[in-house]
Amino acid sequence: MLYIAAFLSVIFISVGFIITPKNARYILSGYNTMSETERAKVDITFYLRLFRRFHIFLGISLFAVTAALTVINNNIASMFMVTYPVLAYIYLVVKSKVLYAGRNKAGTYVGVFVLLIVAAVIGVSFADFKSSELVITTDRLEIEGTFGTSVPREKIDSVLLVPALPTISYKTYGFAAGDYAKGDFRTKDRRTVKLYVNKKISPSILLKTSSGDIYYNSDKLDMPALYNKIIQWKGK
Repeated sequence: MLYIAAFLSVIFISVGFIITPKNARYILSGYNTMSETERAKVDITFYLRLFRRFHIFLGISLFAVTAALTVINNNIASMFMVTYPVLAYIYLVVKSKVLYAGRNKAGTYVGVFVLLIVAAVIGVSFADFKSSELVITTDRLEIEGTFGTSVPREKIDSVLLVPALPTISYKTYGFAAGDYAKGDFRTKDRRTVKLYVNKKISPSILLKTSSGDIYYNSDKLDMPALYNKIIQWKGK
């Protein structure tokens, strides 16, 4: 996670230095659509000084706070890392109305609205910072929640209790943040597996099915007891 925070921090800080008074007319949103007369009324040097300070502070604070929160809780650190930049940019958009001097209030409102929508979507994803529920029905296993799956009993070839998860290369479709991983992932040995796990929990249940491997664990359940329950259900 700290690698991602460091990468984002470098990007934010770099943005603060990339835009200059000479190229702002081409790449600075809002300013690049103004007429020459409108640009002449804007103190672009003053604005870019604030713009640079904002991005330097954003980059440094993002990494520092994420690193500190990681020591306490990976999930809180992940929530902060994705939410903080969005809220920071809402502040920047509101402050940037000075740049437009009242000429583009609609653009400011639209920008804030879009960022609020993004923040809301991120907020909904916070529900994934918990274990998925596994439900055993008469003829199938269902893993509920975002990116969940349903497996008919006849398609489960075997059930194992394993001490470790496979080494993951990247996510192909799903959720991966903090301690949790849900959805489809590509392993280092080039297999596609489904994970519904808290990466700090051990052991995990491995369902070997006709369509691929599924790993499941829960921070609320006794995994050996759940394993025995699934074995009994599978044998019926």
